[in-house]
Amino acid sequence: MKLKTAIIVDNQLLSKWQLDALNEVGEKINLKLILNCQNTSNKRRIFKHFFYYALNYFSIRNNYSKKVKLNFSEVQIISFNSIYIKDWQYLPKKVVDQLISKKINLVVKFGMNLLKINEEIKNLPILSYHHGDPSKYRGRPAGFYEILNNEKTVGIVVQQLSNKLDAGDIFAFADSKIVNFSYKKTVINFYVNSKYLLSKAIDNLLEKKDFKIIKSGKIHKLPSNIKIIHFLLLLFLNLNRKIIYGLFFEKKWKVGLIKNKYIFNGNETISTNKINKIPINKKYNFYADPFFSFDKKNIRLEALNKFNGLGEILEISIKNFNKQKLLLSKNHYSYPFSFIYKEKEYLLPEVASHTNQYILDISNKEKFFIKGLEKERIVDATFFEYKKNWYLFFGKKNSASTILNLWVSISPFSEFKPHPMSPIVISPKNARMAGNILFFNNRLLRFGQNNENQYGESLSIQKIDKLTPKEYSEKCVGYLKIDQFKGPHTLNFNVNNNFIVFDYYNNKFSLFAGIRRFLGLLNKK
Repeated sequence: MKLKTAIIVDNQLLSKWQLDALNEVGEKINLKLILNCQNTSNKRRIFKHFFYYALNYFSIRNNYSKKVKLNFSEVQIISFNSIYIKDWQYLPKKVVDQLISKKINLVVKFGMNLLKINEEIKNLPILSYHHGDPSKYRGRPAGFYEILNNEKTVGIVVQQLSNKLDAGDIFAFADSKIVNFSYKKTVINFYVNSKYLLSKAIDNLLEKKDFKIIKSGKIHKLPSNIKIIHFLLLLFLNLNRKIIYGLFFEKKWKVGLIKNKYIFNGNETISTNKINKIPINKKYNFYADPFFSFDKKNIRLEALNKFNGLGEILEISIKNFNKQKLLLSKNHYSYPFSFIYKEKEYLLPEVASHTNQYILDISNKEKFFIKGLEKERIVDATFFEYKKNWYLFFGKKNSASTILNLWVSISPFSEFKPHPMSPIVISPKNARMAGNILFFNNRLLRFGQNNENQYGESLSIQKIDKLTPKEYSEKCVGYLKIDQFKGPHTLNFNVNNNFIVFDYYNNKFSLFAGIRRFLGLLNKK
């Protein structure tokens, strides 16, 4: 049943990210009222915060925060002036009466500032967004102090308002990646990721599932001009570091094989002195993204061509690492996931740089585009068959590091549709897939790349508690690292789970690093 819903706005305006959030809610709400506040005031001390307002203009204002006029022609609009008592705003009686008479079940607050809830509607849930993890950061501006304090993520919450500041129950929570050299990109990230949370908050509100987060973070206020100068210098230094790294350093990925003695429950570290390393052909700059073939004879991986900067797929004999066969080339390929269907093995390579995702028949190179996703460029696509259903885990090209999608079908060649809980992860800590789903020691495990700091820094271990066509839940049970190196970034198991293959890297200086990056980007286009 749809919830009879009202939204609170200022001057009939909403930001694009807020409209996106309403669109994501879909069939869950029936929008009955637009409560249009006309006197919300934001007191500005221009001289004291002049540099902040300049930063705001160039960073916080973007295509996602840009205000647009509402165009809900069939929805009743109630315009009003709020009642101010000190810094708090109250809804006038005529608005409260309308909420009661229309039997509104839910209010979503996109406008006004501090809202005091009238006694007559104290049991009416009012949901509101807050950008920032309230256990660490409260107040504003969102993302600013996180960058200043070298945090890796910005929290996003949707909470039910109460009459105490930041004391309401939280019904949706996500992490958004910080770009430490760009405040604008950081802000865009958390606005883009915000659109998914309202739908999840409504589901959790109805099921009375709230996040137990202690809201003890420091309440921040607008920064002074001197703090803004400090902030801009930090961004400048971080940008310089990134440019220098891009020009003269690159990740030297390696692939190794090791006997599996790990329990994947808690934090564990792989010892480098026990790795059986795969030698890299002189034609290639690195090897990464390794998978086992189902016949137990080979490892398939991405090999980065030194001369054109494109990834190729190699097949390497487990008995003789020097026996290396080229499977795919001429475009950029990576993540050579494979699966068995009706006793036949198929390949699902990542091809997002040049085409939409397809299934490849290894025997004759015939391509089958995934039904339902023919128009999408997807990343690290991973099938998993479970209880007569086929689940497809994947990221989208521009958001894979933070958002993990889940679609479902009755077979890999039938039409896929979004799982009702998709996206199932919104966090750079574990969203991007890092290999096969594993059934191990009576637990269903998903490995996710931990990209909150450097790309491919380590793996998160996620235990899947529920997986049905309607439900999905998982929890982090640990992290996997490797000593003396960064990684793993992709990790897979042979059919008996007694050996694992994985990739890892260190950063190496090279005068040609920037040239190779440029050639790779040029050839991918």
